[in-house]
Amino acid sequence: MKQSPNHEVLGFWKLQLGTYNLSGKDSTKWYNRWVRRMGQAPVIYSQSLTDASVRQLRLALVNRGYLEAEVTADTMMMPAEKKIKVAYKINTGEPRRIAIIRHEIPDSAVRKLILADSAQFSIHPGDRFDRDNLDSERALITQRLREHGYYSFNKEYI
Repeated sequence: MKQSPNHEVLGFWKLQLGTYNLSGKDSTKWYNRWVRRMGQAPVIYSQSLTDASVRQLRLALVNRGYLEAEVTADTMMMPAEKKIKVAYKINTGEPRRIAIIRHEIPDSAVRKLILADSAQFSIHPGDRFDRDNLDSERALITQRLREHGYYSFNKEYI
């Protein structure tokens, strides 16, 4: 989340906000600057930060295989408390699964090195699509090739 409320101590007391509020308005005095550094400024609601959080949540779900994920944010204004409550609604849908794994490697020497330890691959047909797992698999193949003399091989080649 891009935006979160001020920290609470014991579930209700905003000690850092109270410390911040103890500072005076004159920022030229060292005492006021010191007290403000010890505290935490009040959090002001920003719609753009809420929109950024919605985008990040959706992107995280897509990276985990939920390609049809929908994320919305509803805000409720509490004028008496001077607060806004944000509720995020997430509909993940069905996750995508890996149907087939196909290795298209034109160089026969590289193909032989990569497929020699294919039992160590962590991705298998039927697994949920996860971009982090794909990236770790690419890093593993890159490391294996570098250990066998392909020092300039980069994972972006995969």
